[in-house]
Amino acid sequence: MKHTHTPGPWHIGKRAADVAIYGPKGEEVAEILGFFNDDEENKANARLISAAPDLLEALEGLLHGSRKITSQEDWSAEREEAWATARAAIAKATGKGEA
Repeated sequence: MKHTHTPGPWHIGKRAADVAIYGPKGEEVAEILGFFNDDEENKANARLISAAPDLLEALEGLLHGSRKITSQEDWSAEREEAWATARAAIAKATGKGEA
């Protein structure tokens, strides 16, 4: 599926007194103001924004996988891969390791 957003992965990087979310080629996607003020909400927002492409990919994988299941064996392999991708995306978004 083709998307019109900056492709992932996105990451958090420093930008002057704040931080920004950058795409894979170093292009700035978003700026998070007040990040270095020990504001946990801003830090959580930055993690969630940087994980957006991963979360989208995980959801698409879950939907796509559920549509092409033809046997129990296919279901097991496809499901495990989709859930692993989803767990990794959630961990990136929350900053809490494996979700």
